[in-house]
Amino acid sequence: RNGKFYFMHDKLQEAAYSKMKPEERCLHHNRYGLALGFVAVRERDDRLLLTAVTQINHGGPQAVIDDEQAVVVANLNLDAGKKAMYMSDFFAAHSFFEHGISYLRLRREYWNEHYDLSLELFNLAAKCAFMNAEHDRLKMLTEQIMHNARCFNDKFQAISVTVSLLNCSGNVPAAVELIKTTLSSLDEELPSAVTPTVVKKHLDNTKKQLALLSDDTLLSYLTMVNPSKLFAVELLVELYGSLTLIGERATQRIIPLRVIQISLTYGMSPHSPTAFAQYGSYLALIEDEFEEGYRYVKFALSLMKKIPSRAHDSTTMFWSTHTRIHIEPMQSSIECYLDAYKAAMKSGNTY
Repeated sequence: RNGKFYFMHDKLQEAAYSKMKPEERCLHHNRYGLALGFVAVRERDDRLLLTAVTQINHGGPQAVIDDEQAVVVANLNLDAGKKAMYMSDFFAAHSFFEHGISYLRLRREYWNEHYDLSLELFNLAAKCAFMNAEHDRLKMLTEQIMHNARCFNDKFQAISVTVSLLNCSGNVPAAVELIKTTLSSLDEELPSAVTPTVVKKHLDNTKKQLALLSDDTLLSYLTMVNPSKLFAVELLVELYGSLTLIGERATQRIIPLRVIQISLTYGMSPHSPTAFAQYGSYLALIEDEFEEGYRYVKFALSLMKKIPSRAHDSTTMFWSTHTRIHIEPMQSSIECYLDAYKAAMKSGNTY
């Protein structure tokens, strides 16, 4: 038909397929998938890439002819998994990452020979396992990462997803302990007991640092690039959420102050706008310093627009509105909560 051959019925196709030996099927899937894969990469065709890698995975590791091809296929699975994650298909993404790992495991020393590829596959597989509530598999993946990571920085993602797992599993005290231990390793240790005197000391130090800086100067700060400090800020934000779950308010009050202090030293991070919004709300609603608090709330919104990431806009907008509602017209302020909700739904950051 139209110059092409077709099976007259699906059952005929299945019968022909079943006549092939299992090892022959694997080889055909592998060759067909690789041929499609090279075309997909050349043409930058994401849909064809997903089809190609699925065909290769039907063939499985047993169809791979040598170590070089195994690495090529593992990389194709990594690319396909990232595409699936971008489309929010975490089940498909997890399958691709796990298949990629299975091809690497053809070599006993794959962590040593292909460290970067192994680390990325395991980290992304762990993220997907968390999203899919596959907690047992997540624990196995993070254990492998923690065991094989060459430096502390390479453990960051595994620690982060473990904290999320502990929080979601209801084991918040363990999450808090893991965060505090990790922060200590990053030279960002928090006080063991946070009293009103400790909070006042942190607040006074932050005020003193900020008193010398105009809004324009703060907006001109460079972006934070130090990976250890970026991770420390991320952990502090995670800690804030964990402490909310167990009602530990005292330590919560110094976390935004600490994030601001780190930002002033190392540059602005994606979480810095939220920290300034929380700081402004604290000044206005707790310290009754409405003018100064409102200033930092407005600054937080300006900084938010400058930060390239949109992942945390909703949190910044939410905290800013707490103060704005006391100063600006009620109706326009309430609509800001709706804007924060829309930003949260768009980014997926619903916390």
